[in-house]
Amino acid sequence: MKIEFDNPKHERLVNDFGALSKKFDRGNQRISIDILATIDVLRAADSLADVPRSYRPHPLKAEYKGFFAVDVTNKGRNIFRPNHDGDSNYRIDNPKTITSIIVIEIYKDYH
Repeated sequence: MKIEFDNPKHERLVNDFGALSKKFDRGNQRISIDILATIDVLRAADSLADVPRSYRPHPLKAEYKGFFAVDVTNKGRNIFRPNHDGDSNYRIDNPKTITSIIVIEIYKDYH
């Protein structure tokens, strides 16, 4: 999938492992590695339908209606929205048509 970032700060963090580690790792919890692995899985997938079920890609509701998430950890999620303005083949209810996303959050617990 094509990935862009809503927040340039998130893009910088994903491209700077030291900064990502400093922000998210606590003690022996290496959340930064999980964040990068999830981003890599999204990049490698041709569409949202190709993301492995173990990452639990799912649509969100309420304030995040129209957005999707994948699991990073048991509590943290990457949140993104499809980026298909003007694409007549895109349908929000068909994961095979979601081939470009904008990452909104790289690690968020929205529960």
